[in-house]
Amino acid sequence: MGHDRDPNLSGSDKLILAISMTLLFALALLFVGGAFLFGFAGLFQLFSVQYDTKSSLVYYIVLLIPLTLLFEIATMTFLIRVLPRLRNRWTIIISKIGITFLFIWIPLYLTDEWIKGITVPLNTELVAASLLLILDSLVEKKHL
Repeated sequence: MGHDRDPNLSGSDKLILAISMTLLFALALLFVGGAFLFGFAGLFQLFSVQYDTKSSLVYYIVLLIPLTLLFEIATMTFLIRVLPRLRNRWTIIISKIGITFLFIWIPLYLTDEWIKGITVPLNTELVAASLLLILDSLVEKKHL
């Protein structure tokens, strides 16, 4: 008791472990960012969305990811407060889908408004929000 040392790891082993975990975390972030980047680049190509430079697309994704995370927290908070007040099963399902869709679309809209080098039409934003809603429901552990 009171020992801070792990008898199985030396100092250099702990350093290697810390560096490896940091690189693994950075790789995971790059993978998610790359998936968003190539996914939106493909979506924009399908819908003929024009952007001035490739950096404007990168700025779009870099701004979109934290906004999406912020609105994901807001979505959960809102759903936790609203859904328990509803009684009808279909009202709960439709409310959950509608609120989630709205809170997915808002970051897409805000990002489009803030990044000047790219203009995304409303129908493309709605399709992207729909695709992200479907992806979110597939990833979600507890289905409706």
